[in-house]
Formats: sequence, structure tokens, C-alpha cells
Amino acid sequence: MSNHLKAYAAPKSWTLLKKVSKWTLRPLPGSQPLERSLPIGMLMRQLGVANTMREIKHVLNSKAVMVNGKVVKDAHFGVGLMDAISVKPGKSVRCTIDTKGRLVFKDAPESEMSKKLSQVTGKRTVKGAKIQVNFSDGRSMLMQKDTLNVGDGVLLELPKQKVLDQFKFEKGTSVLLLGGRHTGLICTIEDVQGKKLVCKHGAKRIETLTKVAFPVGSDKPVVKL
Repeated sequence: MSNHLKAYAAPKSWTLLKKVSKWTLRPLPGSQPLERSLPIGMLMRQLGVANTMREIKHVLNSKAVMVNGKVVKDAHFGVGLMDAISVKPGKSVRCTIDTKGRLVFKDAPESEMSKKLSQVTGKRTVKGAKIQVNFSDGRSMLMQKDTLNVGDGVLLELPKQKVLDQFKFEKGTSVLLLGGRHTGLICTIEDVQGKKLVCKHGAKRIETLTKVAFPVGSDKPVVKL
């Protein structure tokens, strides 16, 4: 597979000026699909950290860039939804989406760089009666107790992979909508009707589905989004 991607073929979720360059970087295969993953090198250009590929490689080789608490040195490394990215000195952002479904990177407190939101996508019992829980960002975790359900949002402490908090589909939970007419909005659940949610965004009442909702906090987002 090529390390580059023609700009016109880039996902609509990328905030890319397609007339500026014919080619762009392709993210490495990972846990996120192409439309939900942006190469770290491209993000560095957007943040004004570096402009040329030579500058990007220099910054990465100096171990100045961390994603979810780990040093990243490959310009093609893909960053996606809820990832915490820090660039020395003093730049820290988190990936979320806007109302057009595009990946956006918002300034975030340095104190939140060791925390990440994820969502439970599956679980199964494995040897030793332990529960293997799979998450939306591709990571998995073995747990002694069956306390998480598919769809739950969790706040993880990284790189320890410790569950600090969990958020269920229930009244009062804040959710980020990842699809449908209300993509990108953060609203509060008022009622749960099977796989359908009734939420409130300001004075607006929204009906949506659990499959496009990402729980992000008990009454408000637990990290800055």
C-alpha cells in the first residue's frame, strides 16, 4: 500500500485544502477506519508545528510528539477520535468531530493528556473466567468483574489503561453524536427507549440512536471537547 494518498481521494472528514497539493500522507492501518484517522504529520502542519516533511521528521525524531501518553516517531501514524496529542513545548489538543462530521483538534489542558474517552464495542469471557472488553479505539482489557456493557463510555487513564469512570445510556448522561442530522452535537439524555435516545441540546429536543451516540460524561463532558 502506498504511503501517500491523492488529495482528491482524501476522506471528507479531513480538513484538507485539496487545491494546495496533489498528494497527502496516508495514515498507517490501525484501529480507526480511514475516514476517522488523520496522519500525525498532516496534523503537525495544521497546528503550525512544522511545514515540510523534513521539519516534521525532525520534530518527531526529537521525541517531542506524544499520542495518548506514548511517543510517536512516524509521520504516517494515525490519530483519531478522542486521541490526546501533545507537542513539546506546551501544545496539547484532543480530536473530536464538528457538525459536518470532520475531524477537528481542539486545545485541551495538559492535565488531561493522560486521560482518554473510549466506548465499549464488545466483550467476552476468556480463560480464567475473566472478561475481555474491547473498545472503540482498538484496545482491549481483561477485567475480573463484568461491570461494563456494550455502548458504555469509559474514561481511561493512560498509559496504565485504568478505568477511572464509566457512563451508561441513561437519563442525565452527556453524549457526543457521531452520525445523523445532529452529528457533532453534545446533548443530554432525557429518555432511553430501547435503541432510541431522546436528548436535549439547549432548548432543542433531539431523537437519535444509541449506535451513533458516544457517552462522554455524567452531566457534562468529563474532558474538554
